[in-house]
Amino acid sequence: MVETGFIRLMMVMLSHSLSLTYEVMSGYLRGFGISLLTMLGVCGVRIAWIQGVFPQNRTFKTIMTAYPISLSTTALLVLTALLYYHPSRRIESARA
Repeated sequence: MVETGFIRLMMVMLSHSLSLTYEVMSGYLRGFGISLLTMLGVCGVRIAWIQGVFPQNRTFKTIMTAYPISLSTTALLVLTALLYYHPSRRIESARA
């Protein structure tokens, strides 16, 4: 039981640091009306992980690994969208 708690603690703490990374950027994008990426990144990757990876290795650690994988993927998606769209530059150029 202690081993299970340790696995959960480690995965949640790792996930929390990744969450901080994408939360700021996704909040910025949500302010400009771009909000679907966060849901697709977090929910989509977790569902794909549980459907694709978990059946091959049915352990608690495999389930918990979905958290850092989904959050790092979401951070990458949000960063890519931020660099591609440059929403503040578009608003600024539209005003000029």
